[in-house]
Amino acid sequence: MSASTDSSTTDVDGGSEDKAPLLSALFLIKFDQKVGYIIAWKRSAVDVALDGAVEFKSLPSGLHSVKSDLVYFVHEGYAGLSAFVSGPASEAERNAHLVAVGVLVPLSYGRLGRSWLHARSLQKIASALADDPSFTTPLEEYWEQHGSDKGRRDAQGSKFPARQTSENFAAQAEPWKGHSRARALSNITAELPSEQSLPSFHPALSIMQYINVFGPLVFRLQQAALLRKRILFIASPPVRTTCEFVYNLSVLSSIPHSVSDLLPPGSENLHRLRSLFSIGIHDIPFLEQLRSGPDDGSQSIQNDASSQGWVACTTDEILGTKTQLYDVIVTIPPAYDAAPSKRAWPTIRTSDGSLIRASQRDVWRYKLLRHELWKHRHGNYSFDSDANSDEHAALLAQDDVEALDNLNEVYDDKVVEPMTWSQLAYSGFMWWASAGEKDAYISEIRDRDREVLGDLSDFLPTSINIPSHSQNGTTDIGLAPHEVVQAGLHTAIIAYFHRLTSLMITGLAEMVEAADEEDIDGGELDALMVGRDDVSRIGLDGWSALDQTFIEEVLWVYFGRRAIVKGVSLECCGVRIG
Repeated sequence: MSASTDSSTTDVDGGSEDKAPLLSALFLIKFDQKVGYIIAWKRSAVDVALDGAVEFKSLPSGLHSVKSDLVYFVHEGYAGLSAFVSGPASEAERNAHLVAVGVLVPLSYGRLGRSWLHARSLQKIASALADDPSFTTPLEEYWEQHGSDKGRRDAQGSKFPARQTSENFAAQAEPWKGHSRARALSNITAELPSEQSLPSFHPALSIMQYINVFGPLVFRLQQAALLRKRILFIASPPVRTTCEFVYNLSVLSSIPHSVSDLLPPGSENLHRLRSLFSIGIHDIPFLEQLRSGPDDGSQSIQNDASSQGWVACTTDEILGTKTQLYDVIVTIPPAYDAAPSKRAWPTIRTSDGSLIRASQRDVWRYKLLRHELWKHRHGNYSFDSDANSDEHAALLAQDDVEALDNLNEVYDDKVVEPMTWSQLAYSGFMWWASAGEKDAYISEIRDRDREVLGDLSDFLPTSINIPSHSQNGTTDIGLAPHEVVQAGLHTAIIAYFHRLTSLMITGLAEMVEAADEEDIDGGELDALMVGRDDVSRIGLDGWSALDQTFIEEVLWVYFGRRAIVKGVSLECCGVRIG
């Protein structure tokens, strides 16, 4: 299966409607000087235990340092969302009313149950209650409008609800195959679920920021997520963006439908990484229950990995000291959005403290991706409108100057693996011994990476139609011109990472099948041999020891096969290097 023709699935959660889901619970949390955070008002359509839990989940540590925030979490099988606001108060009340208006919705519609469709309303209610927490009329009215016993039926319904989501839609249709523009975003909006246009507050809207913040480390995060590790993000408030990063990683690391049938039976729970979103010290007992059991080596660890793996975020730095609770910890510095010259990159470490760095190939792929994103954000679009096209073109080009500056970012050895001795020899002072082989090998890798990235314009409109009757310059699908382009690029990024996963799964499945066919005795081989060319062909770096280890682990987790991986080596004058 060619990476360039593999169908892409967005895996972006949502229903076939933009209607906000019915609520299973609605509550108000406020800060009381004597007892701390309390539930000041609540309504529930089902028997949900709120006391002693949601007040801490709705107000993570340190949230008092910001004026407002959105917090995503999970609670007792429900998706939770709270809108926090700090309002003015008297000196006796420490000059601030700290309130959070939260909801619980069934998880029937994906990782967050489409809870973001309540975000704007919750923000407005929270702002009103920050001025006067005793004025609960808006809460009563909102519950009357959105609360219902139907919340019980949704919560107890099928894991795969009858209402169509973007995931099962993508499984039925195969949009954007190859490099055809026939199904470009502007032409298929009518037949795609409405959330494909990514409504306001949708967590996938932060995918561009996710790519910018982590740089080439996005590929290492992808690997950890594919191995279904326990991944913990640590960052300072506000927490909305970090919660959205949790969502993004889960979406990007999902197994595409197009290759899921290549995996052995019993691996279905590996298709998606569990998302816990915001957690705190109150969740330690729950996290301890999710700790992986010992592996005796007698069978595949598929069940352990799929049931125990998760991704979450926290503002409680103390969780970082509980190394038994996680496998990978990601520390996001406060200045992650600073200028390139002052950028402090996130750090990724294992629970034993080992630093995880991007490979040299990751850097190349990341710069290739960033260049293509910049090119299409900066691209020329024809505007079918009587309005001033220059004005709309300017909207498309916003932030492009900064993006162009970032294309030439330089990464230190805390972010990227240094070249190995054999790699230096291969590309440096020993070029005369293997120049032809080196050029051909590197050129082949570059071509493969470009092919997997594909043409991002497949997801973008060839023109942007702004009706003459439009009062605010929006397109015929209700979005501003730059939002149309952004929506297409978000989808393109998701599709790209899914193609990377498809390339790897397909290549490994072919290796396993070939090895089984060669075993004339009909029993399993002691170990699957993976060579240099195999490593390169599935999109990884043959020079990187971490990539070699990753292949061994992913073959074990997904296929239950032991493997011996050989990286790139160089032979000169009868001496093998590397």
